[in-house]
Amino acid sequence: MTKKRILATAIVLAILCALVYLQVRHWRSFDWAKFRHASHVHPLQIASAVGLIYITYVLRALRWKVFLEPARNTRTSRLMAPTFIGFTGLALLGRPGEFIRPYLIARKEQLSVSSQIGVWTVERIFDIGAFTVLMTIDVFSSSAIRGNPYLGNFRQAAIALCLLVAFMTLCAIMIRKRGHLVAAFLHRLTSGISGNLARHVDQKVRAFGEGLNTIASGKSFLKLVAISLVMWFMIALAYRQVAHSYPPEPAAGTGQEEGPPAVDVETARLAEMPEQAGQPLTPDTVDVLNSTLHPKGYDIKEHRGDMWLFRRGKRIKKVGDRPHLSNMDVSHVLLLMGFSMIGSVVQLPAVGGGSQFAVISALQVVYGIPPELAVSCGILLWLVTFMACIPVGLGLAHREHLSLRKLSEESQKADESDSVTPSSVP
Repeated sequence: MTKKRILATAIVLAILCALVYLQVRHWRSFDWAKFRHASHVHPLQIASAVGLIYITYVLRALRWKVFLEPARNTRTSRLMAPTFIGFTGLALLGRPGEFIRPYLIARKEQLSVSSQIGVWTVERIFDIGAFTVLMTIDVFSSSAIRGNPYLGNFRQAAIALCLLVAFMTLCAIMIRKRGHLVAAFLHRLTSGISGNLARHVDQKVRAFGEGLNTIASGKSFLKLVAISLVMWFMIALAYRQVAHSYPPEPAAGTGQEEGPPAVDVETARLAEMPEQAGQPLTPDTVDVLNSTLHPKGYDIKEHRGDMWLFRRGKRIKKVGDRPHLSNMDVSHVLLLMGFSMIGSVVQLPAVGGGSQFAVISALQVVYGIPPELAVSCGILLWLVTFMACIPVGLGLAHREHLSLRKLSEESQKADESDSVTPSSVP
C-alpha cells in the first residue's frame, strides 16, 4: 500500500470515527430490542429491490454499448461480465477498484484504456444529469414533500445541481470541439506546479475528449439520456421497495397501532418548535404552533375531522402524519438517494460508512424516522444498492480466472502508463 493510499485511508477512518462518535452521543436512548424487531423485513420485497438493482447493471452495460458504437459494434451481453466484476471491485476495494470496469472493457474490445476511462468520465456526467432531472422534478412538483421544512434547502440544492450540470455540459462541448487546445492550455497552466501533474491533466483531458467522441449522433445522445433516466428511476424504485419491506409503524406518539394523533417532526420544525414533536395534537398545542406559523403564511385548521396544515388557504399536509418507511414513495426516496451519493464519497472498502450515515441521518432529521428503524433501513439500503452485485461479480470473476486485486493494480498501471506516453504531451 502506497503512502498516499495509507494517508487517504487514515483520513477516511478519522472522519468515520467522528461520525460514529456524534451518532453514539445522539443515540444514547437507542433501543437495541426495537432495532432487532425493526429489522424483520419482508424478504420478497428485498428480493425485488435486488432484482431492480441487477436490471440497472444491464442498463449500464447497454449504455456503454451505445458509447462504443462509433468504435465497436459489440453486444450488451459481452459487457455484462465487466460491469458486474467492475462494480464488485468497487464495492470490495473502494476507489482503487474504480477503473476495473473500463480496463476490462478496453481489454475485451481491444481498445485503449484511456479511451474507456474517457467513456467512464462521460458516464458520470450522464449519471449526475439524470439524477438532477429527477430530483428537480421531485422538489418542484411533488405534493408529497411540500410540507417538509427543508423543502427550500432541497430546491436550492436542485438549482445548484442544475447549474453544475450546465457547467459540466459546457466544458464537455468545449473539450469536444477544442480538446487539443484545452489540453495544451491546461498543460501550460499546471507545468509550473509539477511536470507529472501537467502530463496527468493533459492525458485526462484528451481521454475525456476521446470519450465524448463516442456520442455518435443526436439519436445516440437521446438514447443515452433515456437509458440514464430509466436506470436512475429504477434505483429509486429499489429504494422504495426496501423501505416498503418494513412493517407499518405504531401511530405517532403511542406504542399502539391506534391512538390520538401527535405533532409530527415536520410541522414542529416548520414552527421552529422541535420540542413539540410527539406532543398530543390538542387545541392548546395547535394554538402554540399557530403563533409561529402565522407569520410564515401557514395555519393549522380542522378539515373533515382532521387537522391540516394550510398555506395561503391551500392544504399542504395532514398534521400528525409523517412519512413511514412502509408508505414512502419515489418522491421521498429520491432525497435519500442524494444523501447516499454525497455520503459515498467518504467510505471504506467493503465497509462503507459515509453512505449509511448520510441516509440514516436523513431518515431521522428530514423524515423523523425513529433511530432504530433509520439504522436498520440505512444499512439495508447500502447492502442492496452497493453490495448486492458481489455474489454475481465474484462468480463471473472466478469463471474468467480473474483476481480483483490484480485487476485493480493493472488498471491503475495502465492509466498511469497512458499518462506518460509521448503522444499525450503537446
